[in-house]
Amino acid sequence: MNNHKNKHIRAAVDYALEHDWRLVLAGPRAHMWGRLQCHQADRTGCQFSVFSTPKNPQGHAMWIRRQVDGCPHPKRTGE
Repeated sequence: MNNHKNKHIRAAVDYALEHDWRLVLAGPRAHMWGRLQCHQADRTGCQFSVFSTPKNPQGHAMWIRRQVDGCPHPKRTGE
């Protein structure tokens, strides 16, 4: 469930989810809000943290989109 409090980051996470990425929310005491993982479901897959209160939310949102677009793993078809 994408309920990030910043609208720019929320939109970037939605963008990742539309591209078959998976969102894993962090615990209540973590500094990060969650973790995004690509569809490659092993240790070689891409993953990165989504922060809850980044210094520059718009920059963090743009970085999330760049990470999703730059994922080298081919998208699975037929599933």
